[in-house]
Amino acid sequence: MKKELSALAGMFLAASLLVAACGKPKQAEVPDVDKETAGPDMAGQEEAPKPEEAAKPEGEGEMRDKCCASCKEAVKTDRSGAAPDQIPCADFTAALSPWCLEYFRAHPTKASECQ
Repeated sequence: MKKELSALAGMFLAASLLVAACGKPKQAEVPDVDKETAGPDMAGQEEAPKPEEAAKPEGEGEMRDKCCASCKEAVKTDRSGAAPDQIPCADFTAALSPWCLEYFRAHPTKASECQ
């Protein structure tokens, strides 16, 4: 009889462990992001990089030289097949700095004039 009670107790213990292991899993509690109870933001304030003021050339001649150099580089990468005397430097918007783009819009210059 002891062996039967011992076996029965063992089966009861195994069954209770199985039920506990296979029960509904508990989910971790996720904090509510909409609540105002959160502490202050610990990330530092990052400042946006300022545009380089030194990038703008000083004089008109220096501006033309610098922008023409950019236009020459852009002509080398042009894949349109058009002749340089037909392409305005202002068309190379991706290769020019904002200062040079502004310069070429104010002073229309063909790519061949910079070579």
